[in-house]
Amino acid sequence: MIKAIFFKEWLKIRWVVFGAVLLALGFLTYIGLNLRQYFKMNDPINVWIYFIQRKVLYYSILKFIPAFIAVILAIAQFTPEMVKKRYRLTFHLPYSETKSILLMSGIGLLIVLLVAVILLVGLAIIGSNYFPAEVTYSSLITVLPWLLASITVYLATSAIVLDPSWKYRILYALFFIPFIQSLFLEHGYLEYQYSLTAYFLVSLLFGVVILFPGYRLRKGSVK
Repeated sequence: MIKAIFFKEWLKIRWVVFGAVLLALGFLTYIGLNLRQYFKMNDPINVWIYFIQRKVLYYSILKFIPAFIAVILAIAQFTPEMVKKRYRLTFHLPYSETKSILLMSGIGLLIVLLVAVILLVGLAIIGSNYFPAEVTYSSLITVLPWLLASITVYLATSAIVLDPSWKYRILYALFFIPFIQSLFLEHGYLEYQYSLTAYFLVSLLFGVVILFPGYRLRKGSVK
């Protein structure tokens, strides 16, 4: 049954996965080429002043990319389940709906994490070619809140798509949005360095919310 669910999910999201990987690699390539051009056109002192003293994030173009991928992934994964109420078929399988939805969302989260790893590795490689290790390290810590936001965005979008009631969809949005917004407020390097653990622990609590739409569907609630 687990293999069947994996296969079903892969059929739904395989093109999104390929697109997400290509998108991540494309933006990393753009950042690398743009940074190389900037170093060619400016002397090292001006580069240091621009990126370090002025706190300009040379990778800021990535800020909302992981969250965008998470939204598309969740829509592609769970919208087919709601067409003609196909998700209700899981209630008749020899596998609990709780385990099913956890497995399905777990697969989606693995893809979100895959994109995060690609971006982190890519930024580490690019940064190490142009900056000291300390600057490269700070860039990786700085993007972590964006990647954490993508996980929360995926959970929020999944819950919104799964729940048949617009009232609850709005409630989910109101519940998730303030936390997600708080992860995009930085204006420089390492501003979340000491609060990142707390944000991570809070984000774990949001994982429970994904079970609520499944519970409501099980009870036949649409209001």
